[in-house]
Amino acid sequence: MNKSVVGLALSLLLTPLNSIANPEFKPGQLVLSGKVTNPDLTLIHYYPNADLSVVSVMPGKELKKARELRQKGQAAQVNLVAKKFTTPNDIWLSYQWNWDKISAYDAWGLNTGANSVVAVLDTGLASNATDGISCTVKPYNVYAPGSFPEDGDGHGTHVAGTINQTTNNAVGVAGLAFDACVMPVKVLDDSGSGGMAEIAEGIHYAVDNGAHVINMSLGLNSRFNITTNAILDSALDYAASNNVVVVAASGNDGNRKNISYPAIYPSVLAVGATDFSNKVTRYSNQGQALDLVAPGGDTSKDDNRDGYVDGILQETRINGNWNWYFLQGTSMASPHVAALSAMLISHGTATSAEDVKRALTETATDLNEAGWDKASGAGLINSFAALNWQPGAIPPPPETCTDADGDGVCAENDCDDTNSAIFPGANDSRGKKGRDGIDNDCNGIIDG
Repeated sequence: MNKSVVGLALSLLLTPLNSIANPEFKPGQLVLSGKVTNPDLTLIHYYPNADLSVVSVMPGKELKKARELRQKGQAAQVNLVAKKFTTPNDIWLSYQWNWDKISAYDAWGLNTGANSVVAVLDTGLASNATDGISCTVKPYNVYAPGSFPEDGDGHGTHVAGTINQTTNNAVGVAGLAFDACVMPVKVLDDSGSGGMAEIAEGIHYAVDNGAHVINMSLGLNSRFNITTNAILDSALDYAASNNVVVVAASGNDGNRKNISYPAIYPSVLAVGATDFSNKVTRYSNQGQALDLVAPGGDTSKDDNRDGYVDGILQETRINGNWNWYFLQGTSMASPHVAALSAMLISHGTATSAEDVKRALTETATDLNEAGWDKASGAGLINSFAALNWQPGAIPPPPETCTDADGDGVCAENDCDDTNSAIFPGANDSRGKKGRDGIDNDCNGIIDG
């Protein structure tokens, strides 16, 4: 192996991550000192040695009820959950800088994706790996039904590894949802291309065969500004109607105005890419439909100074050669979100596709401008925070809009909020007879 891949087995040194607010607690429970005799409280269990009572409360009301009881003089606490610390022993884990960036080590103490299925619609999955995928279910080859979806390109295998690389086997690297299962669906041929019909077929297959999440690290060039397609839209709607989470890459065209289709479709979670420094990469498409960002890497840099390029490291087979490769792209970012979606479903944190989106976006680490922005969406995914998200949490208040002149445009976007005839897009008077000396359409050109 050379330095563009990974050359040597390394000793493992991991730095614990700082915890964040709102740790996990047992739903529907409070812990009180002493043996509870209050008839208004339902006793679940009394622990005589510790002299503690566990009582039942309505799920989602634990914190509120604890405050009420404390105000009445009772020492009530939520029943915080402690778990064994999970640190995979894969020998090149330290080169996977991306896990630190999304709090994966803390998240693995909560959930690793068991009993969830992620369909990877891509170039397939290569056979006979050294490290491999820990669990595959119902593989499908759109081009040759009945044949294994063999990956002759390498892209799909690398993407699948980010989701479910065999982990804790003292070999190679780890995957994020390493106890989930991957459903490899070959919708792209060995040149990395596929038609809308083939992708639609793959979506229907995945939904009908039990996928909880679909990952699509594929799309059209954003310069075409395509937002809809009659063939694929119906398949995406089918997935949404069956409560399947669909995740797609925003694209690698470096577009600052539009993201790629199908990521731009409303029911799809659109994912851009960040580098080691948590900056949105130069190639990551941006736009109004972007939801989130995740590590996608930058193979032109070595900002972490580990002697290797800052790509996303997973095992795959390229040109017939198995190895652990550093690759970059929104294709590498998207499976991080797909894997975390599977962990949320497995954990019981989110029971619907909409809950998954809320959990991901409301707990994301804010980047760039405060709040949502077109470059990073809601921000960089935070695995630990997402798994601690509560479905009953009150959603953030809607953005306020100050519109003093009542023309339907917020003041911050209106060049003159004292005159309702002046706003972006207004009919700007022009011509010799119509000049009024006013910049009606806010384009910076004053008629006169």
